[in-house]
Amino acid sequence: MRLFRNRKRTDVRRPGPKRVLILSADVGEGHAAAARAMAEQLSAQAEPVEVTVIDGLHEMGHTLKAVVEDGYRIQLRFIPWTYTIVYWLLEHIPPVRWNARFMLCLFGARPLRRRINSHDPDVVVSTYPAVTVVMARLRRQGKIRCPTIATITDMTGLFFWAQPGVDMHLVMYGESMAPVERIAGPDSVRLVQPLISRAFLRPRCRAEARRALGLPEDRPTLLVSGGGWGLGDLVGAVQALIDDDPEATVVCLAGRSEPMKRKLDSAFGDRPNVRVLGFTERMNELLAAADVLVHSTGGVTCLEAMARGCPVVSYGLPVGHAKINTQAMADLGLVRLASNRSELVALVGEAHRERAAAEAEAAGVMTLPGLEAADAVLGVRRRVVPAAAWRPPLQRAAGALSSSVLLAGWVLSTDETASLAARVLKMRPVANIATALPEAPLIVRVPQSVAPIAARWLDQQGVHATFALAGTPSMATLRVLRAHHEQVLPELGHTGGLHWLGTRGPLRREARMMRLGHTFFFLESQKTLTVGQLLQARRAGGRPVKAAVSVNAGDPRAAYGPVRAGDIVVVTLGGSPSSLRGLSRVVDTLESSGLEPVPLSALAPSPGATKASSAGDRTRPTAPAANTLSAAIRMRVGPTPPTPSWKSTGASATGTTV
Repeated sequence: MRLFRNRKRTDVRRPGPKRVLILSADVGEGHAAAARAMAEQLSAQAEPVEVTVIDGLHEMGHTLKAVVEDGYRIQLRFIPWTYTIVYWLLEHIPPVRWNARFMLCLFGARPLRRRINSHDPDVVVSTYPAVTVVMARLRRQGKIRCPTIATITDMTGLFFWAQPGVDMHLVMYGESMAPVERIAGPDSVRLVQPLISRAFLRPRCRAEARRALGLPEDRPTLLVSGGGWGLGDLVGAVQALIDDDPEATVVCLAGRSEPMKRKLDSAFGDRPNVRVLGFTERMNELLAAADVLVHSTGGVTCLEAMARGCPVVSYGLPVGHAKINTQAMADLGLVRLASNRSELVALVGEAHRERAAAEAEAAGVMTLPGLEAADAVLGVRRRVVPAAAWRPPLQRAAGALSSSVLLAGWVLSTDETASLAARVLKMRPVANIATALPEAPLIVRVPQSVAPIAARWLDQQGVHATFALAGTPSMATLRVLRAHHEQVLPELGHTGGLHWLGTRGPLRREARMMRLGHTFFFLESQKTLTVGQLLQARRAGGRPVKAAVSVNAGDPRAAYGPVRAGDIVVVTLGGSPSSLRGLSRVVDTLESSGLEPVPLSALAPSPGATKASSAGDRTRPTAPAANTLSAAIRMRVGPTPPTPSWKSTGASATGTTV
């Protein structure tokens, strides 16, 4: 096995041709095309140049290649909306971007460094941003001593294209220069001519190009492309174009996607005016022959089309950086952007008419200010000063710390791991109280404004329950509930993001107002709490209870299964008379089933006086279950108090037997 070591380098280069190493990636055709164009320009220089092009992403290891390349392809082909989310997070959430860079460097820095040092180049050029990130880190750390260059073919996404550790950035658009300098520093960018093959810059007769391709010269020719991977709504684009103009010739490029080519052949194989091609090396002739290009992914293909004077309509894959980059190009009038098929047809017709008004036979040649990319590469000077030796370990530690913080934040802010955390913290919600008595704890979830009415009605029925109140209750509400001997519990609802950080204080404050002591029960909402909420509730002294049987009293059709002795029954009460009738039905149903509704405190006075059984969701009192309140309930005698006036209106209060 050959071992590559860092050799001491000096500024005096060895005699012979200048060695340029170009790092590309097989992630779409644009990055590879830019690398080929750069190699072509360098090889055509008067001075001898030794050019080597390698797949930098492949050299960074199979793990990164699989994650970045295959993951990107799967996202764009099957779930493109997820890429939009990932791109937004990378652009707008700095910790996500930092951790992406950290992971790229963690897995890819060492193998890429070995590969670069094995070539011993005088200049290293990267055409793919993920490779640029790692190359820039190595340059900053002094592990690459030769100048480094990054090409930027897009107008947006510069937060990943531009890096402070790159000596020179080559941009294709003047609008990109200022943002790149803000990221990478002064004198870090050069405006160069488009990184496309020289063939696209030579004038080409449209009729001659059509004859070479065997296309009709007297009919409009429309070119539909899905890039190197054949992405986007190609079938829809072709169908819309031939429906609008059956006489037009449509050439559709499926790239290297065999499934897309088969799909196009199946849809248009019998149409003589539709030609389906796979990946082609004749893009120069196709763009010279076409009246309009319909393209899905943007990038280098749009530069090639503009160099050929072929107008571009973007359609079919508006996700992630492709959408933002295309929108930026559309704002500058470089392309037209269609969001649906009707807009596509209209914009293609508009572009065709505008081009028809120009010279029909001469292809335009795009002229941009700036020098040739090869001249910038050969004339590059060192700009980056390697960082001090203590900085790389500190950066790695910061990356590891931020990764840990992000992971911990996700764990605490999600309910995905709440069940496991509840076991570890011994915070599994109580849903059943083990008892030998025919009793069922009744908890009434009720708005504060309705709580006094419900308490008076239950008192008239000789029934007592536990009231769960969301938010901080008023003292007037608490006085009314205590006057009717009703127990009160706080309710804790699910919160997303980092709102769980504000759980402990309000919960503890509500418990003090309700006179619940240092340890108390609280009602868990119907949605599972996050891990952070469980931790904060435990610190506040709370333990969750939840419904074994949950009933919406406002729904007269609400049905629920059998209720066992000790099952916690939670009734959600609204502010309407129908809700009170629903509560009446629940009480009557429990009593007709031989179960007496009682407050939670009748069976479980407090969390500190109970212990969890092996099941984890049942509690057993350590003291006798009967207390003064439950005994008074069981021993109540005498006639039933008068029922509320709404109950005598004919509404049924019998309920469904459980």
